[in-house]
Formats: sequence, C-alpha cells, structure tokens
Amino acid sequence: MAIVVPGLTRLPVCAAMLGLWMAVSSPATAHAQVPAGVYPSRPVTMVVAFPPGGMTDIVSRALAKELSQSLGQAFIIENRAGVAGQVGTEYVAKQPPDGHTLLVGATGYVIAPAMKKVAYDPLKSLEPVAVLAKAPNLIVVHPGVPAKNLAEFLDWAKTQDSIPFGTAGAAGSTHLGGEWLRKLTGYRFTHVPYKGAAPATNDAVAGQIPMAVQDSMSVSAFITSARLRPIANMSAERSRLFPELPTLREAGFKDFDVYTWLGLYAPAGTPGPVLALLNREANRIMNSPEMTERLRQQYSEPMGVMDLARTRAFVAAEVAKWKRVVVDTGVSAQE
Repeated sequence: MAIVVPGLTRLPVCAAMLGLWMAVSSPATAHAQVPAGVYPSRPVTMVVAFPPGGMTDIVSRALAKELSQSLGQAFIIENRAGVAGQVGTEYVAKQPPDGHTLLVGATGYVIAPAMKKVAYDPLKSLEPVAVLAKAPNLIVVHPGVPAKNLAEFLDWAKTQDSIPFGTAGAAGSTHLGGEWLRKLTGYRFTHVPYKGAAPATNDAVAGQIPMAVQDSMSVSAFITSARLRPIANMSAERSRLFPELPTLREAGFKDFDVYTWLGLYAPAGTPGPVLALLNREANRIMNSPEMTERLRQQYSEPMGVMDLARTRAFVAAEVAKWKRVVVDTGVSAQE
C-alpha cells in the first residue's frame, strides 16, 4: 500500500505504521465544535520532518487519520526529511499562519538551535500546539556484538578503537545521547548520522554498523524478532515498556536522561482559536484509551494532557535543558 501526496513520490507504508494508522478507532468522547466554514476550510498539510517508517511518521499518520474524521477535512501527511528535521521545520516556519500547514517534529526541534545556526527560533518562529507521545531512547546492538547486557557492552566498548553508532541524524536526542555517553566514558563512540530512524536501524540490522541509538518505537520490531539486542535504556527511570532493561543511571551515569518526544507545531501568528482547537483535539486523540493501547503496542506512550500554556512551558524547559547538554558535551552538529 502507498500514500499519495500530490506533487510528491508515493510513500511506502511499513506494516507497523499501517497497523497503528488503520487500527485506531475514534474515541467516544465528544468532538470539539468547529464553526462551519471557519477552520479547517480546506485540506490540512501535516509536514513530518523525517522519512516514512520512523516514530515521527507512524504517530503522525495515526493522528492525521483521527483529525480528518473529527474536523471534517483531510489531514495529509507530507514527509520533508533532511538535516535531522531541520528541512521540514524551516519549511513550515515560512508558511502562512492559517493552520493549514502544521509540523510534527521530534526532540531535535529544540536541540538544533543550541548546536548550529538554523532558520527558526523554537519559541518564536512556530507555536507549540501539543506534545504527542514519547519513547525511551535505547542502545541496541547487532547480535554479532559480543555483549548480552550493559556491563558486558561497556567492557567490550572499552577495548574498541572505534564504535560507529547510527542515529536518525545529527542534532537529535539519539545523537546527543550517544555523544553524552562518549563524553562520560571516554570510549571511542563515533556518530554516523542517517536521514531518519528507519535507514539507521536497517543498517544496524544488516551489520553495517554494530550499534544504534534509537527511540524504542523505531527498533521494537527488530528487538522482538531478535535481529537487534537491547543493551540499555537512556531514560532516567526504567520504562514500563521495557521493565527488564536497565538504565544508564543504574550503571553509575548520574543525571543521564534522554528520550524522544514528538510535538505538533503551527507557524507563529496562527489564530488563537485554531491553536486551541488543535490542542484540544490532539490531546483527546493521543490520550484516548484506544490510542494509548496502540502506542503501547508500538513501544511508546502519550505524554499526558497539556493545554497550550503547559505545552509552551514544556517546550521552553526542553530548550533550556538541551542547551546545557550541548555545552556539557561540547558536541557540534557535524559530529
């Protein structure tokens, strides 16, 4: 099956993505009331800043399906990948602020401005609309790596001249997670950026790279099939999704807390009622029992209900947090 977006190539839909996208039923709660002919008055483009197949794309398609049903207009996914989400982000920042072009971005949205010159300000160029979902970042290795657990992995890593690790791209949370580990251990981890989680994961499965740092949704199917071995959870606490997987904090890496979260954004200047409607609908959809269960099956979870003020405060706190991490690690976008 493929999704056709006018002017773009046909986009393949992976089995996991299709399952999440098609299986979510509409929650029974009442839909927000939309004044006829006001918004949306035509199809809405949801720009996904990464290629098809990764967490951002999977969640976006599930959300778009539900928004199309509740708001009476098509919400069309358009993948604009590149530079760890920067291409799609900068594109949406330049669109008319009428709510008909939206962005779904990952944690790199708040990280990139701390690392390099970008053509957007995360709190001025776009308006945070909703925080959609989160997933722990995991260290996964090819089965050929001689390590069954975190302790064995660190012993092995200590002996290696170079350990390439793949991520969805430079300036994302997976990239910074790997660089933070390099800084704390002094081991020779070498970043290999890809144009999205799917190609990085595929190369790890194929043994082209021994290791990847990825969000759990992007690698869960390969963990289940034993084509990748999970070594550690980078979040502060053990995840309900992987209760047996230890955290890096448990291994003595104090304050280590890295996970992937997804946000929905609109160009700055978008009318307040449109933002409020989208926030209300996104919260309703993403925190419904049906979506929560579908996310759990894909090894991710909702972030909880946040109104517009709380959403903006969360994004602002993340901007500050990642500025500190960038300074502490001394990493640049080229690494």
